[in-house]
Amino acid sequence: MTKIIPCVGFELLYSPLDRDNMENIAHQIHSKSNRFIFDVVAELTTGQEVLILFSNQHGPTEHLYAEVTHCVRLAEKHYQVGLETQPNANVIIDNASLVSLPINKGPATAREIILSCPSCKNSTSFRFVANQNGDWETGILPIYNCSSCGTTRAIIGMVA
Repeated sequence: MTKIIPCVGFELLYSPLDRDNMENIAHQIHSKSNRFIFDVVAELTTGQEVLILFSNQHGPTEHLYAEVTHCVRLAEKHYQVGLETQPNANVIIDNASLVSLPINKGPATAREIILSCPSCKNSTSFRFVANQNGDWETGILPIYNCSSCGTTRAIIGMVA
């Protein structure tokens, strides 16, 4: 039986250091954080299961199961949802019986990620600022601010 599940995700992420798209990004992000906030177009309930998708240029999309911790209505058809994955969750590559329903609003990246800051060493919220423009043709490079010390970092500098 096919199961339909809401999903949010990370678009194909680009690394200017490698001059290529990041590989195994799901593993890299999940090893550093299991708490995320996304802007979405649908109201979700606490405890509801959601998929976090990670685009992959050389293979199938990777995904992690997450659980809704909270959902706040910001405007009509605009909600902010907190998600938490289990620390021991596995990144799943293929699940043919799964159909996902995209609900991201705005850029395909988390609005906030809880991480340890490389500068101040605090475990804190990094808030999405913008996608950095560059001369690459595929992928995005999300930029985040540390809520503790104010430093600005690209996602690759926080998780790679």
